[in-house]
Amino acid sequence: MKRYNPIEIEKKWQQIWEQNETYKVDFSDHTKPKYYAMSMLPGITGAGIHTGHGRTFQFSDIKVRAKRQQGYNAYHPIGWDSFGLPVENYAIKLGKKPREAHDEALVNFKRQLKRLGYSYDWSKEISTADPSYYRWTQWIFNKLFEHGLAYQKQSPQWWCETDQTVLANEQVEGGKCWRCGNQVVKKNLKQWFFKITDYADEMLEATDDLDWTPMVKTMQKNWIGRSVGAEVEFKIENHDEIITVFTTRPDTLFGATFIVLAPENELVEKLVNTDTEDLVNSYIQESARKSEVERMNESREKTGVFTGSYAINPVNGEKLPIWVADYVLAGYGTGAIMAVPAHDERDFAFAEKFNLPIINVIAKDFGEILPDAQDVKGSVAIIYDYVTKKFGGVKRPSSCGLWLNGGGKKPGESFEQTAIRELAEETGFTTFQRIEPLGEPVYSYYFNDVKKVAKRSYGQGFLFYVDANDKGYDSLEDHEKSFNLGWYDYDELVSGVKLTDGGVDHWLEMLSLAKAIVDGEEIKTLYNGEGILTNSGDFDGMSTSEAREKIVTWLEKDGTGRIKTTYKMRDWLISRQRYWGAPIPIIHCEDCGAVPVPDDQLPVILPDVDDFKPHGGATSALASVADWVNTTCPKCGKPAKRETDTMDGYACSSWYFLRYLDPFNDKQAWDPENEKYWGPVDFYNGADHAVAHLLYSRFWMRFFYKIGLVSTSEPFKRMMYNAYIMAPDGTKMSKSKGNTIDPLEIMDSGYGADSLRVYEMFIAPYDIEAPWDTRGVPGTHRFLNRIWTLVQEYIEADEVILDDSIEKEILAIAHRTVKKVTKDINDDKFNTAVSAMMEAVNSYYKLKINSKIGKSSAWKFAIESLLQILSPFAPHITEELWSQIGHSDTIHVDHWPEWDDKYLQLDIKTIIVQVNGKLRAKLEIDSKISDEDIKKMALTQDNVIKFIDGKEPIRVVYVPGKLVNIVIAT
Repeated sequence: MKRYNPIEIEKKWQQIWEQNETYKVDFSDHTKPKYYAMSMLPGITGAGIHTGHGRTFQFSDIKVRAKRQQGYNAYHPIGWDSFGLPVENYAIKLGKKPREAHDEALVNFKRQLKRLGYSYDWSKEISTADPSYYRWTQWIFNKLFEHGLAYQKQSPQWWCETDQTVLANEQVEGGKCWRCGNQVVKKNLKQWFFKITDYADEMLEATDDLDWTPMVKTMQKNWIGRSVGAEVEFKIENHDEIITVFTTRPDTLFGATFIVLAPENELVEKLVNTDTEDLVNSYIQESARKSEVERMNESREKTGVFTGSYAINPVNGEKLPIWVADYVLAGYGTGAIMAVPAHDERDFAFAEKFNLPIINVIAKDFGEILPDAQDVKGSVAIIYDYVTKKFGGVKRPSSCGLWLNGGGKKPGESFEQTAIRELAEETGFTTFQRIEPLGEPVYSYYFNDVKKVAKRSYGQGFLFYVDANDKGYDSLEDHEKSFNLGWYDYDELVSGVKLTDGGVDHWLEMLSLAKAIVDGEEIKTLYNGEGILTNSGDFDGMSTSEAREKIVTWLEKDGTGRIKTTYKMRDWLISRQRYWGAPIPIIHCEDCGAVPVPDDQLPVILPDVDDFKPHGGATSALASVADWVNTTCPKCGKPAKRETDTMDGYACSSWYFLRYLDPFNDKQAWDPENEKYWGPVDFYNGADHAVAHLLYSRFWMRFFYKIGLVSTSEPFKRMMYNAYIMAPDGTKMSKSKGNTIDPLEIMDSGYGADSLRVYEMFIAPYDIEAPWDTRGVPGTHRFLNRIWTLVQEYIEADEVILDDSIEKEILAIAHRTVKKVTKDINDDKFNTAVSAMMEAVNSYYKLKINSKIGKSSAWKFAIESLLQILSPFAPHITEELWSQIGHSDTIHVDHWPEWDDKYLQLDIKTIIVQVNGKLRAKLEIDSKISDEDIKKMALTQDNVIKFIDGKEPIRVVYVPGKLVNIVIAT
């Protein structure tokens, strides 16, 4: 029997695949259905890839391999994300030029990837740092500029001192640089932007329909962050200026009690007076020393100063003091907010700190809306015996539940006075230790079953501390003397209230607040949800959603407001003050302004310089290359200067999937006919860049679609965001921590690539992080060895005649496994696909103990189908064994087994489940399940549980292979 030698086999087949161009795609062949898949473009760094990267790249490889075997024209391209900070910082570390450092690192990258046996079409390899590539990135820049989507402006931008460059908002994570992890600050710089916000609505509305990992879709939507609200204008007393604020909650305007401006707001200096000027200026200087991250910290104590001026609330004419506070940022919205402390946590904390008014204008509402409900006002009185620590509840003769005390509000009464009166009338209690209000008043719909009328009540709850021995029942009104007041534990009272007819949700809310007060907790009165307006003039009683529209309509008529849509996402900042990037193809002319380099003069080649390190200023090292910077204007021919910023590396990686379709075309970026056949990408995966890269790619693709360059508006049909593989100690693999695992070390230790590949898929579902287990690869190596042995035994065996039962069992295992693995690969369930194959191998080993393995149609299908479905995971061993069996062609093209459901029925039987002889459920079960397990399964069926209705079965009768009858008492 031949011995399994992974390293020898893998080297052999990798050479054959390369010689035979097994994975090379002919772009002109459109005779087959296409499948285009890839993992995110690998970035080049010094240490090469670790096992976590290898796993990420393997997902797309498995998808492509399976499709190629299933008869698809399957394309799996490879290229390099070569420009950007990682390469330049690596070069600085080595003391080499970026191009040299990049090319040296690339040798190791390619060696690792080739050793892992990915089915890349290496003949179409690209690099974003090749002039033949970034020529077309610059051409795209010109197209965006031509359509008004590329522009330059001066504004505060995130600046990383460590990397000496500006960063886009998407590249700042928790106030820190996405690359180096150090704190960032703001600098006022003139920069280039792409107008991605023009496509915000389109991308947002299309997101739900994407077949992408749900987490990624949520992140995309949150980052776009569309908010529909209103711009509201507040006149300033004794000034001509107007403060404009954006709010998503114009329904809370009547609750605004002060205005807050950001320290940077240009209006501040106009609003101070002689009494406040020094204090405000001092506060502004102090705020300038704080980072935005520090200012946005929700837990930080609020600070601020009063300007001395007042704004006028347009809806009620109230004067609102204008404050300056650093929790408002100039770069968000208008740099000014209307503060509604009753319904916003930051405003609430600020109001409490500075003793500013808090006006509640939204009442919670409970219950289902009832038509023709009468509006009433009233109070709820919850009584608590502080001696026995029990709550009072009322039992009415006509109700099975428990009631709380309370009733309607009389003219001139406060809610508290109503509660006191109702408590005396219904219980006789007139003395109490103390009264606590239970939050703000609320609305509630309910049906009064005594008076047979639907009501909408506006009322407030109060907690009364009483001594049960101080009761005075003789004072009860006649109709209430039949009420039975009892004392209950909190849970008992809640359970009793829930048994009362509908409309008790507000009671349960008040009970929870009462319990919190009794337990010594501070109840939260702040509420920022939906509800019904109160203290809002003519808008009282309206739902917040209705009031939003009506208040904005009123503001528009009054000329003090308008509907406004804003976005969290800002335009894409693409300028970088670093050398290693695609030069921005703009020439600055004193007479003509910013002029794009003509297309026929592209690419603008990045010059070779010795001093490429960042200088710490607002320009890149290119600014010092005088013979490159100084040029002539393409329009007027006068002396002019080149733009010295380079493009963000994301620019080059936002369209590479299109260049893959025509990598060597020097006439256009891609052939539209190629894109029409191959686009969009069928499968795309990665473990990073869920916001920035994907948003940018979607933006560019939609732009290309609008100008007729592509046939579809979305770049990726299926996007799978995979989790990380962690280091053995559970921490993230990191070169800086020195805890990465080099795949070459594992392969060279004798396990080879296939054992590593199978373990990478078996370790966990694609979306769950898992620590690396050093026992994993040895385990999958043993699994592959068992397959090797199984096939060797088959090859060496003679023909064999099998019993019908054995043949059927072999075929059942094989067809079941083919179906399972096919479906799992399609559904991205790679780990369970491996499990299914392991289970099949175990079953084959058990079968050959009692029935000799040998040449037969059943064993042939079992062995060959196993190799075919395993080959996407372990391409080398399967190719070798396929060849040893006697095949002259590759297993990796047009060889995928088909299952036949008729063989699967042998293992499945249908069991009828009855309750007292009546059909209540059906079970589809494996024939190997024991009788007792079948009985247990029958008892867990939802419809069976419903008809058993909590009763203990008298007996459970199982008629083997046919039915289960559950007998219960009637």
